[in-house]
Amino acid sequence: MSEKEELFTKDQNRLLSIAGWANNLAWVMLVFYLLLATATIFIDQAYYQRLYFSSLVQDGFDYWEMFSSDPFFYILDLVPVILRRLLTGFTYYVVLKGISLGLYMVIETDMNYRQRENEKEGHYER
Repeated sequence: MSEKEELFTKDQNRLLSIAGWANNLAWVMLVFYLLLATATIFIDQAYYQRLYFSSLVQDGFDYWEMFSSDPFFYILDLVPVILRRLLTGFTYYVVLKGISLGLYMVIETDMNYRQRENEKEGHYER
């Protein structure tokens, strides 16, 4: 435990914590948006049922009858929503992974500079 305290400064420990959170949050966001994209049809069906029960839809079709009556229209309606959700999740994943990687690189660079300084001081003492 004392080696870790000597190895990392207080600021580096904070950066390590933030980098770890960003890394874990990247996976959470990716899984969340994948599940959201998978649930798009069910969300659309629930929206249609709310419209139907509020009497804004007067045709008497249920969702799947309406879908089967003109599937091309509904596929063109749902595919962009699914793709947008997948792209949003992937974007969050890449950005958060990049933040995490960048913070880890900052810590590593700082440690390398400190190690070089210690080596230079050691060479001058000989």
